[in-house]
Order: sequence, then structure tokens, then C-alpha cells
Amino acid sequence: MLGLIEKDLRLTLIKKQTIVIFLVMALAMGVSMNGAFLVAYLTMLAMIIGTGTISYDEYDNGLPFLMTLPFDRKTYVREKYLFSLITAIVAWFIGAVIFGIMDVVRNNGAGLSEIPAMIAIIPAIYIASAIIIPLQLKYGGEKSRIALSIIFGLVAVIAVGVGKVTENPLNPMADVISALQGLPGYAALIILLAVSAVATTISYLFSVKIMEKKEF
Repeated sequence: MLGLIEKDLRLTLIKKQTIVIFLVMALAMGVSMNGAFLVAYLTMLAMIIGTGTISYDEYDNGLPFLMTLPFDRKTYVREKYLFSLITAIVAWFIGAVIFGIMDVVRNNGAGLSEIPAMIAIIPAIYIASAIIIPLQLKYGGEKSRIALSIIFGLVAVIAVGVGKVTENPLNPMADVISALQGLPGYAALIILLAVSAVATTISYLFSVKIMEKKEF
């Protein structure tokens, strides 16, 4: 497992120029945007980079070679979820530090109290990993991006539809949404963590089945 993590880390660091550009953009946004957007932006980029290592593995028939090494397919799948989580946490921390420094400089630290609430960004964005990883394993990089665009498009349409339905105060869904919005921060975080854990577990089981059916 550690060897696979080191491999993915080295593959990620090959794109040093891209990472530097992302950090420069993050610094620029730290000056002009709010902290939540900055942290979410970096966390999302890190998640994309983390899951993108699957494409690196598949490049030039690299995956068949990897499967000859002394680890099983379940270990390979587990490592992808773990590496994606590690990159998301590291990026979240970097984003929080940048926001904290900028806030101290501009507002004497008045906005630092927002940082703990931003922890919810990690499980929220990690749910996207639960969608992307099995798609990447099943269809490869190009087709998975198309499938992901379709899925996110459907989610956006559903979200707009739910918003329209809940605008009616007589609709029972409006009471449910109102109750969820009224939850304290820690309760919302616990629910988000639970949803992320369930989504990741289901995704992992699908990913294992996909890898076990692959022929090299």
C-alpha cells in the first residue's frame, strides 16, 4: 500500500508546473474571494489530481504491468480511495492556511472562526471521488469525464427541480428542507460524514468488482 501511495505521489509531482499554477491561482483567490470558495477550489482540484492517477497507470499499458507486482486488485482500489482522501486533506489544509494568513493581514483574523466549519468541504467533495473512481476504472479517463458531466448535469437539473418544488410553502418537502437548514453545524457535519461514508463504501464495492472483472 505504501509503495502504491509513493508511486502516485511521484506521478503527481511530475506535473510540478500545473501544481504551481494552481497554488498561484489559490493565492490570487485568497486575496479576492471568500475562504470557503478558496478551500473548496483547492480541495476539488486535489481530488481530481488524486483520481487522475488512474489514467497515469493506464497510460502505455502500465496497468497490466502493475498487476504483476505483489499486491492484489483490492489493495489497488483501496489505495486510490486513500490517496484521493490524502490529497483532499492536504489541499484543504493548504487552502485553510492561505485563507488564515490573508484574513490576518486584511481583517486582523476576524474570519478565522469560519475555518472549523470548512471541514465539511472534505466529505462533501470526497463524495465526488466515490463517483469518479469507479467511472475511471470502468471507462477510462476520456469516457469517464463524459459520463461524469452527464451525471453532474442530471444532479443540477434535479437540484433546480427540487428548489422549485420546495418554493411552495404548502409542500411537505419545504418543511424537510427548512428543518435540515436549521440543523446546528456539528449535526450537519455528522450527517455529511455518514452520507460520504455510505457513498464511499458502495463505490468501493463497485470498484472492486470492476477491477476483478478486468482482463490484462
